[in-house]
Amino acid sequence: MNDAKWIWAHTEAHPDEYVRFYQDFESMGGKIAIELSCDSNYELYVNGQLAGFGQYADYPYHKVYDRIDLTPYCQTGKNAVSILVWYFGKTALTYYKGMPGLIYEISENDNVIAYSSVNTLCKKATEYVSGKQKLITSQIGFSYTYDATGDNGETRANFVPVDYSHAIELSDRPEMLYPRPNQKIVLKPFAPAVPICQSPMIYDLGHETVGYLGIGFQAPKGATVTVSYGEHLVTDENGAQVVPRRIGNRDFSVELIGNGERVTFSNYMRRMGCRYLQVDCEDTVKIEQIGLHPAEYPLTVKPYNTESALRQRIYDTCVKTLRFCMFEHYEDCPWREQALYTMDSRNQMLCGYYAFGEYAFARASLDLMGQDRSEDNLLHITFPSDEELVIPSFSLHWLQQMREYAEFSKDVSLIQTYYAKMNGVLEAFLARKENGVISNFYGEKRYWNFYEWQPNLQGSGEKGREKSFDLVLNALLSFALGHMAAMADLIGCKEDAVHYREEAQALNLAINRVFWSEERALYLDRPDRTHTSALGNSLAVLCGAAKGERARQVCERILNDAEIVPTTLSMRAFLYDALLITDRDLYASYILCDIDASYGYMLDCGATSFWETAKGAADFGNAGSLCHGWSAIPVVYYHRLLK
Repeated sequence: MNDAKWIWAHTEAHPDEYVRFYQDFESMGGKIAIELSCDSNYELYVNGQLAGFGQYADYPYHKVYDRIDLTPYCQTGKNAVSILVWYFGKTALTYYKGMPGLIYEISENDNVIAYSSVNTLCKKATEYVSGKQKLITSQIGFSYTYDATGDNGETRANFVPVDYSHAIELSDRPEMLYPRPNQKIVLKPFAPAVPICQSPMIYDLGHETVGYLGIGFQAPKGATVTVSYGEHLVTDENGAQVVPRRIGNRDFSVELIGNGERVTFSNYMRRMGCRYLQVDCEDTVKIEQIGLHPAEYPLTVKPYNTESALRQRIYDTCVKTLRFCMFEHYEDCPWREQALYTMDSRNQMLCGYYAFGEYAFARASLDLMGQDRSEDNLLHITFPSDEELVIPSFSLHWLQQMREYAEFSKDVSLIQTYYAKMNGVLEAFLARKENGVISNFYGEKRYWNFYEWQPNLQGSGEKGREKSFDLVLNALLSFALGHMAAMADLIGCKEDAVHYREEAQALNLAINRVFWSEERALYLDRPDRTHTSALGNSLAVLCGAAKGERARQVCERILNDAEIVPTTLSMRAFLYDALLITDRDLYASYILCDIDASYGYMLDCGATSFWETAKGAADFGNAGSLCHGWSAIPVVYYHRLLK
């Protein structure tokens, strides 16, 4: 984009603002394409047709552009482009706060025919209410309010711009832009929801669905229609089944304002993950149709068949769960957070290698993690985000992801690009050594010493500010050192590989000295306490601290000692891997039966995708998600253990 300029309607940054841009151009009937980027999200219409949407989740210092073929929407002669841009402007776990802006370039047969500049027309969008800053969740960010009284038909083919002004060119935006590293998500046929209750008005999509709200309604001018969405129903104080709109400080709803006429509305900038929709409005409002425009990342699912009907259902539901959590990047869940975490996505990527055999999507997510910037060499909690909160242990999971990606894809370029960064991560941990082991990250509220959603492993309410020496963190560090050594071998850094293995061996000796309990015949989660966990002991096996007969003893105790804190679905892979490297023949049947029991239970409860934890919606103060990417892990073990 040599001539295109970053533009906006003004020079200020107003969070939760909508601006509409208009551009026309003459076509000779050739091949038309547009390249565009914005902060924060967009909908693109050409001659009244939706031609594109969805800014790639990126960083202000590494902006990504889309290239979209407009030829199917264009005609010989005059064409009109309308771009709605929504600027978020507030940090969330899915958004790194930048400055508002749009840049684009339109070409015909590779010759530039229009581009963003002061000649672009723009105005504050009147069909959306700007500035409300109503949060859905702190992870997702803002909800929206659509105002049909302010909709002047900017997306219609015959629209003529009125009350538009010339855009302002911006000089403090990135000059270098990068092409989208993976494919854009695609829309599937509209999925209408079926009414199952009239008071309140509840609609059922039939199963977990991820996409964009579509609704046809008629409401008096100025009347508000509130649409709430959720994965399950709850009983309210009046005994009615309702969608749980408000859970704590979360508000799972959007608002629509009627104009007295029939309105057909769709939004393609705020994605929803849900099964149920609830409409709250005046009695005079008529809902003609409501549902979602399902969206998914384009993939080819590799065929997989097993003789067990239950295991086939589990596998197929795992694949659905994975796909419901794949959009611009991997995300933990489509309902509550839509955020890219290292640990969550490690499970998802590994499953994806088996289920899809596709690597570009995983690579893009890993690259987003690598582009993260911090002063302490640790990765932020999610990507892209400038949220201050950090889970130190999750930085170590990134190294495992990087190694697994390289080994499955045979692509070592990411290792080469981020080799120094990964070394910096390890140094941040090794610098905390005392008496051979490392302490947790204490003393600062921004550090959350989280390991697992189980007692004594979650971090405290103050995010774990007290000093401690934790088995899980030390074993994860040893495990990560082993992964780094393997990656050093892959790119020919043999001396580094020796160094990392020596560090891991020294740490394993210290782990055995500090955390092993002869009395319990197990590793303690902390040397000053008596509690033990399946996660900590599994990691002790995986990192090589426990070998041979001790590893066998630990595995038996994990499975048979009722006092050991078990793993949840998120960390079950580490338990399974520890069992398999200790004695594959002995423990393979246990793993398959454990999957049958855990996942069969969810299916028996009516699950159409797999849950965050075995407690389902009841967990986390009734905010447990019923579609969580990390729970698709049976895909891996079916491929490894079933012929």
